[in-house]
Amino acid sequence: MLIASNFQAGSDSREILPMDKSALPYVCMYREMSKYGDGTFPWHWHSAFEINYIANGELEFRTADAEFTLQKGDAVFINSGVMHAYRTRVEVNCEIFAHLFEPHFLSGMYHNAIEEKYILPIMNNQALQTFPIHPDSYENICMTEKILKMIELSREEPFGYELELRTEMGRFWCMLLKATEEIRSLSIPKNNTDVERVKVMMQYIHTHYGEKITLEDIAASASISARECTRCFQYCIDNSPVNYLNSYRIYMAAQMLLQTGDNIITISENCGFSSNSYFGKVFHESMGCTPMEYRRGKKNA
Repeated sequence: MLIASNFQAGSDSREILPMDKSALPYVCMYREMSKYGDGTFPWHWHSAFEINYIANGELEFRTADAEFTLQKGDAVFINSGVMHAYRTRVEVNCEIFAHLFEPHFLSGMYHNAIEEKYILPIMNNQALQTFPIHPDSYENICMTEKILKMIELSREEPFGYELELRTEMGRFWCMLLKATEEIRSLSIPKNNTDVERVKVMMQYIHTHYGEKITLEDIAASASISARECTRCFQYCIDNSPVNYLNSYRIYMAAQMLLQTGDNIITISENCGFSSNSYFGKVFHESMGCTPMEYRRGKKNA
């Protein structure tokens, strides 16, 4: 099933996916980036593998280790558990088809020979956080064709499409294994200490953003120093903890402006801003308009 889905995440930044893992551990989602405020898709992660196909526009993609641009016709594979975010220019609508699937969609079950031989070599390799796929070679064009076929199957749902989806994904996966052979040969052991710390601190921010929070409070949630907290954020998402806190407050304020009838002062207070004037200033810097203009513009769109 092809789903037009809005972004939802838990307090730990783990994306909440519209997927029934016990029925079909796969979902294809259609996203229009113009619907995400300033064109930014916030930092998040999930246990599912993800394959994004850019159907229109241009996308700036980011992980802790890389930043690259994807254009119309490009795709990217995102490994399980990888923190990532992306953004686009709001004046050009960027359209994305996102395939998300759990490992057992391919292996059939956990802890079997297929998982051991074909899934874990990718899933457990720290060197393979993401893999951009540009249609600039025969091999990459073949991979792209499989991605497009899966979009078509998800949209039309012909008889037996679930089996065909698994077949096409299996073929894609074999191509991915071959294409990433050199990368995976680096055999970098997984060390996610910094990422796990940032997930914990993000969870603290997402739970307490409406309160007065200091850098020391954020650091204490992960039992580290303020200096180490700043280093982890800088390494993982190229941002400071305080800037991330303000960005999340603005993100939540934007949601409240659209989803509630609360006045601007109430929203400002609920999002932890010290004054309404400061809220207006920070909101305008981030979104390019005042809170009231944002509310009116989005509701009239």
